[in-house]
Amino acid sequence: MSALSSVLSRQALDLNGPSIPVPDGQISQLDNPPNGNYIAVPFIHVSVVVSAILFFTRFYAKYLTRKLNISDYLTFCAFPIFWVYIYYSYSLSWSGGYLVHQWDLRLKDTAAFNLITFVATLLYVWNIAFIKCAILLEWVEIFVPQGERNSFTWAAWASCFSFVALSLIIFILDLANCTPFEGNWNLLVPGRYCRFQVPQFVLAISVTNFVLDLVPLALVQRVIWNLHLTWHKKLGVSFMFLTGLAAAAANGVRIYYASRFYVSNDVSYYFSILAISSLAETLAANLVLCIPFAPRALLGLKQTKSYTVLKGYVTVKSDATTTNQSEGYYSSSELQHMRKPMRKPREHWFMSSKLDTNETALSTIHDKMHDSESQRRLRLSSTQVQE
Repeated sequence: MSALSSVLSRQALDLNGPSIPVPDGQISQLDNPPNGNYIAVPFIHVSVVVSAILFFTRFYAKYLTRKLNISDYLTFCAFPIFWVYIYYSYSLSWSGGYLVHQWDLRLKDTAAFNLITFVATLLYVWNIAFIKCAILLEWVEIFVPQGERNSFTWAAWASCFSFVALSLIIFILDLANCTPFEGNWNLLVPGRYCRFQVPQFVLAISVTNFVLDLVPLALVQRVIWNLHLTWHKKLGVSFMFLTGLAAAAANGVRIYYASRFYVSNDVSYYFSILAISSLAETLAANLVLCIPFAPRALLGLKQTKSYTVLKGYVTVKSDATTTNQSEGYYSSSELQHMRKPMRKPREHWFMSSKLDTNETALSTIHDKMHDSESQRRLRLSSTQVQE
C-alpha cells in the first residue's frame, strides 16, 4: 500500500472522488464499478462446501477410532479460524468487490476495503500455519514407526517450526507496523507512520511459503517410494499425497501477483487476486489434511444401521423388479452367483482391526439375507412350474 500512500500525498484529497488518478484510456466508474465477484463468490461457495465435507470426513474418521494426536488438536484450532476467514472472504465482495481497480473506488471507501484485507490476512496467517503443521505431524504419524526418529521426522518438525515462526513474525509486524493502530488500514488517519512496506513483505512471505511447501512434499514422496509395496500401490499413495502440489501451485500464483502488487498502485485489484489465491491454497491444504481419512470414513458409514437398512431396502426393491420382469425361473448358476459373499474392502493403513471385524459381520448378515431371498424365489419358481 506504499505506492497508494505516496499517490495520496501528492494529490488534493477528494473523499468522493477516485482513490488514485485514473490512468490514460480508462474511465472511473465510482457508482457501479465493474468487479470480478462472479468469479470469486462461486469459488468461495465451492470452498465452503468442499471444506465442510473434508472436515466432516476427518472428524468422523477420528470419532470412529477414538484416538487423537497433536495434529487433531491443531485441526481443531484451524477449524473455527477457517470459517471466520471465509466470512471475511465474503465481506470483500460486499465492500468494493473482487478485482475492482483502485480508480473505481472512492477515496472514502478505501478504509473499509483495507480493514477487511488486514483482518483476513491475520486470519489466513494462523489458519494456514495450523493446517500445514497438522499435515506435517500427521505424515509423521503415518510414515514413521512410533518411538522412532529419522530424517523425515526432523525435517517435518523443522518445517512446522518454520511455519509457526514465520506466522508469528508476520502477525507481530502487521499489528505493530503503523501508528496509530488505525493507520494499518486507514491511509487518511492524521499522523500516520508505517515502519515497513506491505508489498515487499507480501512478496517475501509468498516466496518463503512456496519453498516450505515443496520441501515436505519431496520428503514424503521419498518415504512413499521406499515402502515395501507393489509399484501400483505406491503410485496410488503417492498420488494421494501429491494433492499438496495444488497448494504449492496456488503459492506460485501468489508470487507472480505479489510481484505485480510490488510495483503497482492498483492495490484493490492485485490484493483481491492475492486473496483468491490464498483461499485456493487453504482449500488445497484442507484437501491434503483430510483426504487420507476418506477410506475409513466411508467404511464407517457403510457400517451404520441407517446405511444397512437403506441398502437392504434398495436391494429388496431391485430384486422385486427383477422378479416381475423375469419368467420366474432361476438357474443354478444364478443362485450360486447370488450366494457369493460381498467383497472385503481393500486393506488400508487407516483402517483398524475393529472396523475390519465389523465389516466381516456386515458381510455375513448380507450373505444370510441373499440366501434367504434366493430360497424364497426358488420355492416360488417351483410352485409356478407345478401349476
